[in-house]
Amino acid sequence: MSRQTDELLGAQVRTAPAPVLEVRNLELSFGALRALDDISAEVLPGEILAIVGPNGAGKSSFLNSVNGFYRPSRGTVRFMGQDITGRRASEIARLGIARTFQNIQLYLGMSVLDNLLSGRHIHSSGGVLQALLRPWGMRDEIRQRAAVEEIMDFLELQPHRHTPVGTFGYGIRKRVDLGRALAMEPKLLLLDEPMAGMTMDEKEDMVRFILELRAQRGMPILLVEHDMQVISEIADRVVVLDWGRHVATGAPAEVLRRPEVVRAYLGGE
Repeated sequence: MSRQTDELLGAQVRTAPAPVLEVRNLELSFGALRALDDISAEVLPGEILAIVGPNGAGKSSFLNSVNGFYRPSRGTVRFMGQDITGRRASEIARLGIARTFQNIQLYLGMSVLDNLLSGRHIHSSGGVLQALLRPWGMRDEIRQRAAVEEIMDFLELQPHRHTPVGTFGYGIRKRVDLGRALAMEPKLLLLDEPMAGMTMDEKEDMVRFILELRAQRGMPILLVEHDMQVISEIADRVVVLDWGRHVATGAPAEVLRRPEVVRAYLGGE
């Protein structure tokens, strides 16, 4: 191999972006049940990575292991170069990982505005001192509300700002759930079936929001989703799981046509 070729390969290695999220040899067990079996994956800066597979494939278990809801039995999870394996969910959220949920966990009796403000708690400096230093506390409140107003504009939620979330259908609730995650100012966004229960128009809106997050903010996204058409449109790469095992990784157009992927996905539905 020539010196020029060596230098070219070395430059490519040096310029390759470091993963935002790096998961290696992840295993998760519940008693005798192996939910995840030696799973490795990574999310690159600005990338949308989709995790797909049939029901029970381990997709949500993977997200839960990344953001600290589950403690892996084996393997490592690194976020921006830092080992976060087994840390509490609250610690991981403060480091910059936010998520939405398959089963929406919102405050149904509270307004859209208040639900989004609840996502700002990790950036708030409230407490006794704030109460004593009222002008300083007011500045902090103004800052939190300004951040939420920007998110409501982005997600087109302004018309619903004072309406209790419990009065809405799945489409708006999913949008509020996304807004609350964005209020945490994440460096990595985890989306657990953000299109579930939506109409076609609502799905198109959600796709637009996700693509704009990547285009305008360069936000890396780890996405679990069943809708293969959506995955084909928005994902840069796909990781396919089946019964907790890795089946394939690659570009959607190539991976989703593989016979083993078709068998795994259709076989679990």
